Amino acid sequence: MITSLSDALRDAGASPVFWWVLAAALVIAIVGYLVARRSGVGTPTARDVGKVINDWTPTGRIDFAGPSMETTAADTPASYYLQAEDIRLLVSFSGIERKEIRWRKATLNEAKRVVQVFHRQLANKPETAAPAAASASERATEDAAKGEG
Repeated sequence: MITSLSDALRDAGASPVFWWVLAAALVIAIVGYLVARRSGVGTPTARDVGKVINDWTPTGRIDFAGPSMETTAADTPASYYLQAEDIRLLVSFSGIERKEIRWRKATLNEAKRVVQVFHRQLANKPETAAPAAASASERATEDAAKGEG
């Protein structure tokens, strides 16, 4: 029977239909793998994180994020958003404490707090006004000097 099976495989390998069927099966397998991977089949939905000691709490740290944070594009107008940092403390099943950090978009109250602190600092130290405000006042002074002369 082994000689007849090997003869059958040898005959099938010589046929172009065999190769077309093999190529189609390979393409279907690759496409199926890519679709399954993209849809997230087989990935766990919930992680085993252990016991939460402290749930997400804000740290008070803030940052701006936007389309381009390069120094060459620092003076280019763009839409930026305020981010706030949160942490939570966990104990894994093995007893190891772990701190997780995440950045999320800031709430309106957090953004208002940032603006209030900024205005308080400007009121306390008017000589360290924002560069844009200082350059605008310098331009106004230069324009007034040109108008007189």
